Amino acid sequence: MRSRRELWMLLGVVLVILALAILTSRGKSGGSAFDPRPSTYVSGPFGARALIETLRELKLPVARRMEPLADAGELEGPLAVLAPSMDPSEGEVHALAEWVRQGGTLIYASRASSGWRDHEIALDTLGLSLVPVTRDTLVMAMEVRGVGAVATTGPGRLTEGVGTVEGFRRGFARGSRALRKATVLASTGGTPVVIDFRVGKGRVIAWSDALPLVNGRLKTSRAALLFARTATDAAHGRAVWFDEYHHGFETGSGVMGGTLRFLFGERWGHAALQVTVALLGLLLLFGRRFGAPLPPPPVRRRSPLEHVEALAGAYQQAGARDTARRLLLAGMARRLGRRVAHTPAAEHEMIQRLAAHPTAGGAARQLEQEWRKGRGANLLALSREVDRTIEEVRRT
Repeated sequence: MRSRRELWMLLGVVLVILALAILTSRGKSGGSAFDPRPSTYVSGPFGARALIETLRELKLPVARRMEPLADAGELEGPLAVLAPSMDPSEGEVHALAEWVRQGGTLIYASRASSGWRDHEIALDTLGLSLVPVTRDTLVMAMEVRGVGAVATTGPGRLTEGVGTVEGFRRGFARGSRALRKATVLASTGGTPVVIDFRVGKGRVIAWSDALPLVNGRLKTSRAALLFARTATDAAHGRAVWFDEYHHGFETGSGVMGGTLRFLFGERWGHAALQVTVALLGLLLLFGRRFGAPLPPPPVRRRSPLEHVEALAGAYQQAGARDTARRLLLAGMARRLGRRVAHTPAAEHEMIQRLAAHPTAGGAARQLEQEWRKGRGANLLALSREVDRTIEEVRRT
């Protein structure tokens, strides 16, 4: 019964901790360290809250769109779509492309890596394809600052003074259709990573990777300066809108609702949830004690023989063999109810009587033999024979 109660308590602790992990986005942090969404609501290493706060500090109007890109409110722009965590529908992709052709401005950061099936805003629709420029693997929170290649900005008013931008894992393939008429704002090793080009009457500012724009890299990547300049140039005094619907946030849902929708409705959310559960399981495993605690080891006590050996050694080192012999004999006499004078003759006589008694056994005779050795007697042997002699006398 006790084990079952402990199991329910353990499950309850897991559920409470998991609920707290999910609800952390409601608190001051705005998301956990393992939330992979580059959302302006998330302040973890992979969020984009620092980016929107930077634009606000620069007095650039900003807003959030929490509706689908189709069958909802009219699209306004410039519209920033940062590596959407949820897949836009085909209807949304078509509506967005048509909006750009009619004069809208899209600021887009890619999510897909080379070799992945592209479910996001179709890169083919924009005339772009991706190639890796450095390792493209799962990035954990503790290493987000050390990942990606360094890109060098090209000449121009939008890139003046920027110099370099760090953190690109992929770039745009040189054979991409959009590059024919695009202005390359930054490139690494000859591979464009940030470009500006026209689509119909509209404009697209494309980033091949959203990693330089996330909270964990924004301070050191110098991407904020380039993003702010291009966004300001595209806005012409209007607000820059950030797509939050495809990070799980929609009108009326709030941060908690958006987080739950992402965690339980998207594959990236499932992955984040599994990582969180695994880490919590490890913490509980390391902190959990299985079974009853081991009892402390019993106190090791010295045997009487050890005490005798220690005492004999002390007497021998002190040169007090005669004193030790007399004390042993006096103790034996007292235990047998006899009196003996503390003279060598009286002591020797007592031992002789014990050895000569008809009921005497081997212990009494061994005691007499050892006693006759005088100061050369082994005190430990004397003590042992005294005990044996007392036992023999008491048995008779």
